[in-house]
Amino acid sequence: MAARLGAFLVLGALLAGFVAFSVHIARLSPDTGASGDAIIVLTGGEGRLAVATELLERRAGSRLLISGVHPDVTPDELRAAMGASAPLFDCCVDLGREAADTTGNAIETAGWVSERGYDRVLIVTSDYHLPRSLLEMRARMPEVELVAYPVPSPRPWTDVNSARRWVLEYLKFTAVWARYSVSNPHA
Repeated sequence: MAARLGAFLVLGALLAGFVAFSVHIARLSPDTGASGDAIIVLTGGEGRLAVATELLERRAGSRLLISGVHPDVTPDELRAAMGASAPLFDCCVDLGREAADTTGNAIETAGWVSERGYDRVLIVTSDYHLPRSLLEMRARMPEVELVAYPVPSPRPWTDVNSARRWVLEYLKFTAVWARYSVSNPHA
């Protein structure tokens, strides 16, 4: 009986957490006037590269790091996918090829930001991915101001794939939040 009650309470807490997570994400919107020293875009989601390119074109940051570029993707293929002009791409875009996941994105980004001495950077990723990305980035760059720039995605109640994506992201976020809460409870 106690085990069932405990399981029910855990399941209820997870469900309530997911609802709160979804409501929070659904309310996120990009600050179109945001700017920083640089722009970081995390690969892996629809629309991210286009948004980052638009930010770079309007000079919301002086440079753009594309973190998590697959080793087989050529610069020309990436430039074409971004729709960026050759001069803009050649002058202002850096390709990060080391990251294979969000933790890797944070490590790659922290090194790039530190090497260039940036104090304020825009983080461009899908809205549902922002909370976990920011946790990972803040853990590695506590002195840098991170400006969230969410790329809207389909809501979890619109289709099964979106629901699955958001639930998985919520579970990953919860695990990362718990890890950082335990390892640094006063942060």
